[in-house]
Amino acid sequence: MQKELKMNKTILKTLSISFIVFAVVLMFGCGKKENSGNQNDKQQTTQTNEHDMHKSDDKNAEHVEIKLPSMQCNICKKNIEKAVNKVPGTIDVKVDKNGKVAHVNFDKTKTDLSRIENAITMAGYDANDKKADPSAYQNLDDCCKLPKDQKEKSSH
Repeated sequence: MQKELKMNKTILKTLSISFIVFAVVLMFGCGKKENSGNQNDKQQTTQTNEHDMHKSDDKNAEHVEIKLPSMQCNICKKNIEKAVNKVPGTIDVKVDKNGKVAHVNFDKTKTDLSRIENAITMAGYDANDKKADPSAYQNLDDCCKLPKDQKEKSSH
C-alpha cells in the first residue's frame, strides 16, 4: 500500500511539473518565432498609427457634410458608404441614417465634393441638390426608394 502511495505521489508530482512547464511556455512563448512575430505586430501597429496620424493631420484633408434627402434605411447607408469609399482620395465616410447626412473626409488633391456627390447620385440617391440617377434609383431595393415609390411597406 505504501509503495502504491509513493508511486501515486511521484506521478502527481510529475504531472504538476509538466503542467507548470506547459503554462510557462503558453505565457511566455517558446522561441524565436514568437519574438519575430511580436516584432511584426509592433511594426504593423506603428504603421497603422502613422497612417491614422497622416489621415488626421494631412493638410490636404477636407471634411464635407452631404445631405441625403432620399435615404431611407440601413441598406441605403451601406450603399452610400460603399459608393463614396470607391472614390479615389476618400479617407473615410460616416453616414448618419437618422440625420440623412454623410460626413466625408477626403484628400482634396485627389477628389472634390462634386465627384463624391456624383458617386452618390450614380448609386441611386440624391446628394445635396443633385438628383439621383433615374436608372440607378429604379434598381434600388424597394425599401431604399421614397415611400411614394415603394411597392410594399418595409421596415429596414
